[in-house]
Amino acid sequence: MSRSRIAIVGANFAGLSAAQRLGSKYDVTVIDRSPWFEWRPNIHEIVSGLKRPADLRLPRARLVAHAGHRFLRAEVADIDARLGRLTTSDDRQVEFDACIVAVGGVSHSFGVAGAARYALPLKTVDDGVAIGRRLKALARGRNRMSVVIVGAGLEGIEVLGEILRRYRDRESLDVTVVEAGPRLMPGSPSALDATVRRHCAGLNVQFLTGTAVQSVTRSRVHLSSGKSIRSDLTLWTVGATAPALIRESRLADRPNQWAPVSRALRSRRFDNVFIAGDVAALPRPLARQAYYAMQMGQCAAENAMRAVAGRRLHEFVPVQKPMLVAFGDLDTFLVSGRSVIASPTLAAAKELVFQATMAQIDPPLRTAPMIALGSRLGRLVLPQSRASRT
Repeated sequence: MSRSRIAIVGANFAGLSAAQRLGSKYDVTVIDRSPWFEWRPNIHEIVSGLKRPADLRLPRARLVAHAGHRFLRAEVADIDARLGRLTTSDDRQVEFDACIVAVGGVSHSFGVAGAARYALPLKTVDDGVAIGRRLKALARGRNRMSVVIVGAGLEGIEVLGEILRRYRDRESLDVTVVEAGPRLMPGSPSALDATVRRHCAGLNVQFLTGTAVQSVTRSRVHLSSGKSIRSDLTLWTVGATAPALIRESRLADRPNQWAPVSRALRSRRFDNVFIAGDVAALPRPLARQAYYAMQMGQCAAENAMRAVAGRRLHEFVPVQKPMLVAFGDLDTFLVSGRSVIASPTLAAAKELVFQATMAQIDPPLRTAPMIALGSRLGRLVLPQSRASRT
């Protein structure tokens, strides 16, 4: 009997977790346009030089082959669920009995004029490299360097920490953080806002909350209040949206809409398509975190196998975990519900999570990185810690 064919579109956390869950009983093709799996939760560390691109990348072909499947480096242009066929931008076709879509989100300008042209996003390793190079070039000059970060969510706060790690001793550095919400890290405990502001007291860092960006030019950021800020480098960290493939493949009704799914991660549009990771619009929304994406990838794979066998699907039950938020070398926050523990020593825990999960994605355990981790933990551990609750 021929094996059931399962296509996986996207090979980061959710897609690779799905591939690793599927056994050799299935004919599995994993498609992604990039040859590299990227550990995106730590790309802000490239900005300061704490990590190199090679530290955060693994070759997808090797990871997929280790799982016993076939990797196709290509960009998927269309998913025709009715025919059970996807087509790549170079006109190659892959037929499937079930498809797992795990493409993730893309940077979104939210209609702000000039944002896509003049502001730099931070979504990939290459984005981190570009920002790091630009900061180095500005630091070599004799003029004041003005950096504007649009968005004070997780991404914006972590990249602010890395800029301060590298350049806070430079008196000519000015950083402005613009956030449309009422405080930093909207949706997180208010203690994070207060602690970040305390760390920045005495530094040339200005926070503008409750403020929207109207437009971005090459050298200025214009706010809805009528004020404008000089900017040598504008970073765009205000979130993401669904890629065009989702709407074009009729997995969503509108452009920029995440793909609606059932509690079993099955597409609301097609029974032979499952959605995992950031691109999935769950009945009850979840924070877009790597550990949730990995859980969703495993569940989507389980249900794809059940679907092709005509068996009952299982609902996705997320396992909540604390979130570690790095703020350069100034602090690290462990967020669990409405509680926050703040301590620079937690940087060691965040690094341990990174190395352990990379080893899980790329088994067997990578010896060299773990040896390097031991020496790095010694440098990271500091004597004081603080706890706060809201």
